Amino acid sequence: MTAHLSHQCPQCGAPVALEETDRIFSCPFCQVRLFIHSSGPFEYRLKPRIAHPGTLIHIPYWRFRGNAFVLGPNVTQHKILDSSLLAVTNPALPPSLGLRTQAMSLSFVEPESEGLFLPPTIPSSSFRSLLLRALPGMPAQTGPKLTACVGDSLSLIYQPVFQSHELVDAITGEHLGPAGIDVADAQQAGSHLKFASTLCPKCGWDLIGDRQSLVQTCPHCDTAWEPGPEGGQPITPHFLHTQEKPDIYLPFWNLRVQAKGFRLQTWADLIRLTNLPRALQPWMESTAFSFRVPAFKIRPELFLNLSAQVSLYQPEAPALEVLPRTPLHPVTLHRTEAFQALPVVLGRLAPARKNLFPKIQGGSLRAGEASIEYLPFVEGPNEFVQPEMNMAIQKNALYWSTTL
Repeated sequence: MTAHLSHQCPQCGAPVALEETDRIFSCPFCQVRLFIHSSGPFEYRLKPRIAHPGTLIHIPYWRFRGNAFVLGPNVTQHKILDSSLLAVTNPALPPSLGLRTQAMSLSFVEPESEGLFLPPTIPSSSFRSLLLRALPGMPAQTGPKLTACVGDSLSLIYQPVFQSHELVDAITGEHLGPAGIDVADAQQAGSHLKFASTLCPKCGWDLIGDRQSLVQTCPHCDTAWEPGPEGGQPITPHFLHTQEKPDIYLPFWNLRVQAKGFRLQTWADLIRLTNLPRALQPWMESTAFSFRVPAFKIRPELFLNLSAQVSLYQPEAPALEVLPRTPLHPVTLHRTEAFQALPVVLGRLAPARKNLFPKIQGGSLRAGEASIEYLPFVEGPNEFVQPEMNMAIQKNALYWSTTL
């Protein structure tokens, strides 16, 4: 479930309702459209609902929303998670925010936000590791396993408390325990947030695209852009050619990696590593292999299956001088999150994972180059079909994925 935000328009000051996953700020009053960019994780705060004479302090919590995967030698586990965890060490404070992130409206943390803010002392990597020890509602796996948290949202949520001689929840008024927060560790609010124009940096035309999409296109000069600290940053999309007239293009990340502890540079390396049932050919020794991962939200089991199918097909998608006018599905998964998925995608490619684990034990995959590829799909009665790969995605799965 997507959290809801309220924010004043930077241009006219009107209150605007947003969703947490929005990457385009669109004001219905003055019609301005702006890129929303953060140099770190997005930071939000819950507003106090009670008055109290104590010092207002905001407590950081990590929040992850997305897909979690655990692949053992014989078992595959996956789950859609929306979880939060206290990002500082303090036994008097609640360990998580529960349903507050879903039930209450959030606001961006900005320099004018009142009160003091504690910086997180527990890194987000530790939060991810804790989530993957045992997926909620599923038995813990022992022995070797491949894990990944692939989030469309990793953010910091600040919970307000009042501190005097005791700690008081600034939302419910509940007494949490004796005062124990060193205010010397807290600081005034800052912000990594920037709003920038969505006018095309090349020709000045209005960029178009879904408000949740990380990629916006210019129909005037046929360029594509993604949010950056100073506005739109150029990106070169690639498009797979098809003989049929497509009804929609779905985006995939083309990801190159550097493997440490084992070889994974060419097709031949992949076949030897995973024992794929394919005969080695001379051309495979010199043909580079790269992973393909959906750049959009989709149910976890479909995410793995699509990643495996497109990675094994290795589509050749050139850049185009003129962008197609066929609708482009929004890019909602950032490249850094796509790279997080690669260990479990590698495990999904192996027909017998028990033979893969000894080969990759102690190894790792380091992120390399990334590019966006759009694959054409033709609409059928109940599904979208990719003709070249003979691959289909149910319409309902694609539609409901936007609500995950």
